[in-house]
Amino acid sequence: MTGVPPGGESALDAFFSAVGWIPSVVFPLASLIQLVSLVRRGKGTGVSLVTWSMFALANVCLYLTIGEWTKPQVIASTLGAAAVQVAIVVVAARLRHAESPDKNSGRRSSDSGA
Repeated sequence: MTGVPPGGESALDAFFSAVGWIPSVVFPLASLIQLVSLVRRGKGTGVSLVTWSMFALANVCLYLTIGEWTKPQVIASTLGAAAVQVAIVVVAARLRHAESPDKNSGRRSSDSGA
């Protein structure tokens, strides 16, 4: 007797399946909190573009190495988080570009005739 009901999964399998949803929710949600904070502040400073890019790359690589490409928990915890992390990089970079002063502001151009 294995303790597995006919046609069903064991209690341990059900437990591991339920536990698998925790990172599937936490990882994208943690990244989403950073993205919302970034948008609300309206400033791209204080956000490491390299770090968030590395997180996104690592999550895509993790997805590829896990091998369970159709499992919702795997998709959400890796590709879902990576998508939000790429959004963080894009938004932060755009905000930084918008914040940077024009390189030519305050300078007289050489062809101004003066």
